[in-house]
Amino acid sequence: MMNHTRISTVSAAVIIVLLFVLFLFINCVPGVRGQDRVMRNMFSREIGEKSSKARDMYMTSGTNDVIHTEDVVSGETEVLSSSRCPTDCTCHYPATSYLLLECDNWYTNASTLSHEINAYLSSVAWNFTQLGIWSSQLIAVPQSVCQLKRLTSFTLNDNLFITSLPDNCFTHLRELEDFMARGCGLTSLQNGLFDNLTKLQSVDFSHNRISSIGAHLFDVAANLPKLYAICVAYNDLTEIDAWPVQRAQLINHSIIDLSYNRISRFTNSLGWHYDCHSAPILSTLIFMKNDIRHLNELFRGWNITGSYSAAFMRS
Repeated sequence: MMNHTRISTVSAAVIIVLLFVLFLFINCVPGVRGQDRVMRNMFSREIGEKSSKARDMYMTSGTNDVIHTEDVVSGETEVLSSSRCPTDCTCHYPATSYLLLECDNWYTNASTLSHEINAYLSSVAWNFTQLGIWSSQLIAVPQSVCQLKRLTSFTLNDNLFITSLPDNCFTHLRELEDFMARGCGLTSLQNGLFDNLTKLQSVDFSHNRISSIGAHLFDVAANLPKLYAICVAYNDLTEIDAWPVQRAQLINHSIIDLSYNRISRFTNSLGWHYDCHSAPILSTLIFMKNDIRHLNELFRGWNITGSYSAAFMRS
């Protein structure tokens, strides 16, 4: 009986410690307010760094763009192909693997631009495995993107008029490892966007207007075994289902950033439960700057039992 009591006490203590680690970066922790140290740095390294490298490479612009490669031994430049960069866009070619399109002319017709991008990407698809489309007037992801089956990284930044992502598109990109759509106009993320992308490692949806996320988008059924970094900071979420803590338990050392939203309600349509006998949570969930008042709101909403501690949190 004494051993059983001792084990139960230790289990409860472990849960309390894990929950403390879980909320290490919540707003009430001194020194964190106003800073994005953890996720901002991590995502800059993992995805943003790949995009920023494009700016350090040589660039061609206008309508007659030529891709060049330089022979390491002879230093000679070889023309690989010639194709037409979309009107009012600038096309960057870092080596032969990264293509970055910047189309920041506010007077460009979205329909015409989409058509030109589709034609352009189709003509040079063999030449890159990483793609970025920045600052355009597009209202939807170009259909040609869905056919880029060699793509390992896709960046869709500062496209303010894209309010949703297409169904049955990214699931065709089986080599995809990194996805970023920052600073767009996204209002929701639906289930099935990334199903069965077994190589996907990180996604970043920060700085949008997202108010809802499908409960099954990142859950076990989506089959995303390598996805360890999810950022939905700076959005309009007011409630969140149990998928963050479910994934945090499933993938050790994962980082899920939900900071700078308005979350005050926790739901559990997944039927998730956590108690003294559950596997430990060895990941980081960030709730900094939300509308959570007490930890027991999360405990009740996500069905966490075995610990009766509660902590007051500043808004």
